[in-house]
Amino acid sequence: MRLHYINAVFLIILFSLTTIAAPNNDASTKKGTIKAKILDGKTNEPIEYANVTLHSTKDSSFVGGTVSGNNGELVFSNLPEGNYYVTVSYIGYEKQTIANVKIEKEKYESSLGTIKLYNTDVELKEVNVVGEKASEELRLDKKVINVSQNINASGGTALDVLQNQPSVQVDQDGNVSLRGSSNFTIQVNGRPYPIQGGDALRQIPANLVESIELITNPSAKYDSEGSAGIINIVMKKQETDNMNGIVNAGLGSRTKYNGDFTLNYKSGDYNISGSFDYRKNTNYMNQLFDRTSFTQNGSYYLNTDVNGNFMRENYTAKAAVDYSLSNTSSISFTNSYGDVNINRSSIFKFSNMDPLNPSSAFYNLGDDRNNYAVRYFNSILFFSQQFTPKVDELTVELNYTNVSLPSTQRTTEYITDGSFQQIINQSNLDELTNNTKRNEGRFRTVYSYTFSKESKFETGLQANFFYNNLDIQSREFVLSSQQWVINPTYSNKFGFRNNIYSAFATYSNLLSGFNYQLGLRLEQTDRLLDQKTTGKDYKYNQIHLFPTLNISTSIDQQQQLQFSYSRRINRPQEMALNPFPNFSNSYVTFIGNPGLLPELTNSFELNYQYFLKGLFFSAQTYYRKSDNSILRTQRLDENGYMTMSFMNAATNEVAGAEISTSITLIPWLRLDPSVNLFNRKMTGMISGVDLSSEKFSWSSRLNSTFILSPTTRIQLMMNYFGKQVDIQQTTDPIFMLTISARQEFMDKKLVATLSAQNLFNTGKFGFISTGSNFNMIGSFRPEAPVFRLSLSYNFNNYKNTSRSNDRVDINVGEGM
Repeated sequence: MRLHYINAVFLIILFSLTTIAAPNNDASTKKGTIKAKILDGKTNEPIEYANVTLHSTKDSSFVGGTVSGNNGELVFSNLPEGNYYVTVSYIGYEKQTIANVKIEKEKYESSLGTIKLYNTDVELKEVNVVGEKASEELRLDKKVINVSQNINASGGTALDVLQNQPSVQVDQDGNVSLRGSSNFTIQVNGRPYPIQGGDALRQIPANLVESIELITNPSAKYDSEGSAGIINIVMKKQETDNMNGIVNAGLGSRTKYNGDFTLNYKSGDYNISGSFDYRKNTNYMNQLFDRTSFTQNGSYYLNTDVNGNFMRENYTAKAAVDYSLSNTSSISFTNSYGDVNINRSSIFKFSNMDPLNPSSAFYNLGDDRNNYAVRYFNSILFFSQQFTPKVDELTVELNYTNVSLPSTQRTTEYITDGSFQQIINQSNLDELTNNTKRNEGRFRTVYSYTFSKESKFETGLQANFFYNNLDIQSREFVLSSQQWVINPTYSNKFGFRNNIYSAFATYSNLLSGFNYQLGLRLEQTDRLLDQKTTGKDYKYNQIHLFPTLNISTSIDQQQQLQFSYSRRINRPQEMALNPFPNFSNSYVTFIGNPGLLPELTNSFELNYQYFLKGLFFSAQTYYRKSDNSILRTQRLDENGYMTMSFMNAATNEVAGAEISTSITLIPWLRLDPSVNLFNRKMTGMISGVDLSSEKFSWSSRLNSTFILSPTTRIQLMMNYFGKQVDIQQTTDPIFMLTISARQEFMDKKLVATLSAQNLFNTGKFGFISTGSNFNMIGSFRPEAPVFRLSLSYNFNNYKNTSRSNDRVDINVGEGM
């Protein structure tokens, strides 16, 4: 289907929702309204998500509740005549009560003006603890992780911050998963990042991050890609008129160091910023695999012992200009360049034997060296225009990314004796190169119209363009001729196009004390894999609809309840589709499946949060069901060679609850415990074998912060991840402990942090894999402990003073 079909459907959606959104102007239904704006008493900045309740003066009965919007404003509507009082509270601030609020015939609208909240100060001997952000905040549409409260991540990356979340896990291959799914989207300040997955999280310095938002049920306004949702990283940003900045440096044990700086200058209508960061990490590891194969000729045993190191070196440069064209329009232009180099060196020891005939055993030694690079350029132009201030707005975004991903893998194998000493003066030498070039473009325009503080309509169009060309060349070195020869088994070229055209509309309002948002997104996927070596192409063109729903309400001034639903999609990547074999080592080959279909997920959440002075409690319950689940399969042939691929083979259901709290029992100790309880059920068959499974598991985290003085604190982070079960693999539980100490100098301008990660070397990954004709037991032990020292210096009081108008925002009505 072509884009004109999308536009026709979009117009139908637009007309339908506009009809729903039409305001009721019947004067006979006129009711009273109370308005106010919540500000920080010290900085005069708007406070978003302040908890506001309305009570009857007559009997103190609860009338209604809401939270302040992103500009601090709030509104209560449809109120009968009477006398009321309002209470306003927010974590870390003193509660305010406004009495004698009246709705009368002569005055149907009552404006409370500005309500200022002030930090709560707690005195303990010489320790002055000023009200500060909690380490986590559960907002109505997302969980917010405040990076400044995570001492353990100082000098690290965004991944170090997320690894302290019980819902985030990193496996032995460095793959990151959120609530059991590795399919999520990385955004920075609400916009797609050029690199995705764990690679993106490893590149972004934690010292430059203000907060990380976990948005597991985004609204229809945002891309549907990512069954687990969106991880949005909000960078620090300064908006006061002066020159300011921050400089960070750090070093760690065994060749680990990093440095970065950010400068910002604002004068009048201009804001200019620039940043540069450099990081080099070398990690060491050991892997063991024991595989038993069952064939018609008997059983065979293969032991693999791997020792290696992983060196990652990267730098990123960024420059941005923001300019206010007028009081109602602005434009921004951002350019960034990144360079990532990864070198992985591994020594493999292979032991092959027949248990019934030990004398037939043979041994190999493999030397595997991989060099990867990622070089990207990203440019973003963003324009916004308010036609009527605070009523209707149009935004336009143009985004272009160019990525180059050259890689080389060279493998040398020797025949050895049982002690792995070379016995034959020859070797097998293979080389695999991949020259990948990728171009991405994105056009996005959004129009929003605010009918009232509770009622808002948004609609937009978006087009994502993705083109990728891969040139994979496999060569063998022939000893007799001393020449490299092309290996046609693994050499191939292919192009990949994955364009997505979309339209969306959302409408939010308030009904009987419930804030709600309805949304619908339409996306057309236009996919083509052009396998140039075989002359075949594989097409996929399909339209999908993605409805979303958000509902929230305040039970009373301390309690809030929220429900959300969204439909998400996981589209297979090009390497999972390419039907040409891809060499891994002499015993393992990977081959793609061009018939893979997208995985569709229905996601439900019911969240509860409770606020009380010195205590925050939240419970996030979730249920996610994925059809056409994309599974990684393992198949062993009669000769003992493993082939890995992907297939749509299962239905995946996950139900669970994330429970977290923040407790300040005594002023010098804060405890932040959390636990993720979940049950995972998978049904599917591989090679005629029913591998359905169901397993309850859990993970937990306890973060203890000891405040020894106004400038000194110690933090202990304990993480436990329970046993995990997949269709073909079960992983063992993991426990890790990290301890950090932070000392502030020079009126908090200079901060030093010392940390020890995985202190007792308990972070070992163990797993068991099974198939129709094999069993495999494996383990992975990373380098531990890792010590790190970091220094941070800011001048002219660099901090994040903006309320970030470019972050992912999924408000369920402005009046909440």
